Parts: sequence; C-alpha cells; structure tokens
Amino acid sequence: MGKVALAEGVLALALLILLQYAITWLSVRSPRFQAIIKAQPTLLVYRGDFVASAMVRQRVTREEVMAVLRAQGNKQLDGVLAVVLETDGSFSVVPGPSSDPAPPTLEAVARL
Repeated sequence: MGKVALAEGVLALALLILLQYAITWLSVRSPRFQAIIKAQPTLLVYRGDFVASAMVRQRVTREEVMAVLRAQGNKQLDGVLAVVLETDGSFSVVPGPSSDPAPPTLEAVARL
C-alpha cells in the first residue's frame, strides 16, 4: 500500500511540473494566451478618491488601501496622487498633490 501512495505522489508532482512548463511555454509564445493569464496593474485610488469598480473587481477593501498608506507614512489620502495594485499583488503609492491640473494616465502613473 505504501508503494501505491508514493507512486501517486510522484505522478501528481510530475503532472504539476508538466502543467507549469506548458503554461510557461504557451505564455512566452502566444500573446493571446499571455493576455488571458497575466494581470494588469489596476488604479485603486486617484486624487484622493477610491475607484470603487476597480476595488470590487480586484476584491480590495478600503481598509487594506488605508493600511498600505499608513505603512508608508500617510495618515490620509491627501497628498497621494494614486494607489496602484501591481501585477504581483503589491501596492504602489504615488505621492503628489491632489490638485495636479494634468490628469495622468495609468502608464504615466506607473512610470513615476
């Protein structure tokens, strides 16, 4: 009975390795497949306002965003231009005055 459990475990591990290899191979060679499996950065806060639709879509609460701001020394949304949820799950806080006259695009915010 011990041999069967070991064989099943080895088979499961081999299957996981094979699937990981197949997904990586496809994502490198197919832009369409890569677009399906890779996330995009998401703007969660812009000029002191929460982007509610993006927060619901990414399942992020206001409390989580405020915790990120507190961890970076901000007690409120004033003085924060944007908060971006990155593709790796981390948050980027873009400092700046909320009265900036030129509205940046998400790409411009990501470069800051």
